[in-house]
Amino acid sequence: MKEKVGILDYGVGNIASLTGVLKKIGYQVCVGNTKESLSGVKAIFLPGVGSFDFAMRNLKHLKMDKFLRNRFNAQDVNVIGICLGMQIFFDHSEEGDCEGLGLIKGKVKRFSDKECHVGWNIAKASNDHFISAESGYYFNHSYYVDCNKDEILATSKYQLDFPVIVNKNKFYGVQFHPEKSQDTGEKLIKILVGAD
Repeated sequence: MKEKVGILDYGVGNIASLTGVLKKIGYQVCVGNTKESLSGVKAIFLPGVGSFDFAMRNLKHLKMDKFLRNRFNAQDVNVIGICLGMQIFFDHSEEGDCEGLGLIKGKVKRFSDKECHVGWNIAKASNDHFISAESGYYFNHSYYVDCNKDEILATSKYQLDFPVIVNKNKFYGVQFHPEKSQDTGEKLIKILVGAD
C-alpha cells in the first residue's frame, strides 16, 4: 500500500503542482485543513506562494496554527514547509510586519533593493544526509530567513548567504521549490518524508 502524505490547504501555494509531483513519486495524497483530514499521514506539507500576513491570518482562522504548534511539540509527524511554508515557522516577517508561528527563532527579511531571487541556484549542504554536497534547486522569493546556524542544514547565495534548508524537531523547511526542481527535488522530498 502506498504511504499517505498530507498537504495543508491554507489558501496559499500551488497545491495542484505539489500533489502531481507527490503522486508521481508514489505517495497517496490527501489535501485538507482540519486535524481529522490530516490524521494518519507520514508527513504534512505546507506549500507557500503568497504573502506572510495573509498566510498567518488563514492559519489562525482555520485554527491550524495551534495544530502545527501541537505537532511541533509532540514530534509525531514530519512537517515540511516549502518557501513561504518554511518562513511561517519563524518568529516574525518584514512582509506585513507580522508574527509567525515562533517555532524556530529567527526573522524573515526582504532582499535589498526589493530584488527577487528567481531561477536555479546551488544549495550547499552542511549535512550530506539530506542532499549531496552541492545540488541545484528552483527558487522564487523576495524574502529570506535570518536564523541561528544550529537549525541550518543548507545555504545558498543571493546578495548574501542565507538558509535554504532548516530543521528543528520534526519540522523541515526548504526555501526553494522541490516540486519544481526535477529529479533533485523529488529525491529530497523522499528523504524529508522519511527523515527521523
